[in-house]
Amino acid sequence: MKMPKARALATKDDNARVSPYSKSKPAKGSTTKSTPDKENADAKSTSKPKLSKAAAEIQAQYNDFRDIPLAEFDGEVPCYDDASVVRRKLNKLLTDKQNIPGTTKKWTQSGMSKEMEELESRMGAVECHRNSTGPSPRSLGTFLKKKGKMGGGDSPAYYWGYVLLEKLRIWEGGKKSKAREEAEI
Repeated sequence: MKMPKARALATKDDNARVSPYSKSKPAKGSTTKSTPDKENADAKSTSKPKLSKAAAEIQAQYNDFRDIPLAEFDGEVPCYDDASVVRRKLNKLLTDKQNIPGTTKKWTQSGMSKEMEELESRMGAVECHRNSTGPSPRSLGTFLKKKGKMGGGDSPAYYWGYVLLEKLRIWEGGKKSKAREEAEI
């Protein structure tokens, strides 16, 4: 009885799985195009956006964005944006890592929660959240994870998040969206 011949083992050069990199090396002096590293870019290189005339007037009139008065009906600021819009805008603030106006601190969930608590202490509690002291970082995080147009609409994070965003919009001289203007009618 004859035994079958043993197979020769594959060398590294023959087996693509063992050698994932190409065999050729880049030529000396050749340059490869790479995208600029935005994450590690110098903070001084980013230019500060110019303020609009309206934003400059508002900032001259008020020392702090929290001091900007909003129209109230029956002691409450009406919310013209649904919860999904408020969540999207709050998440954008968190991901853009912008500074909180008037400070050098970046927006974080705990910092955002503290700003909302500060707004509540200045404006007074809303009837439906009378025993609340503003949204905690945990309740804010829960609100930001909700889904749907009104998911989390009963949360204090929705109301105070809207108030925060509205004051920031006025402070920065931002315009109202078309959907917002239609909701006000």
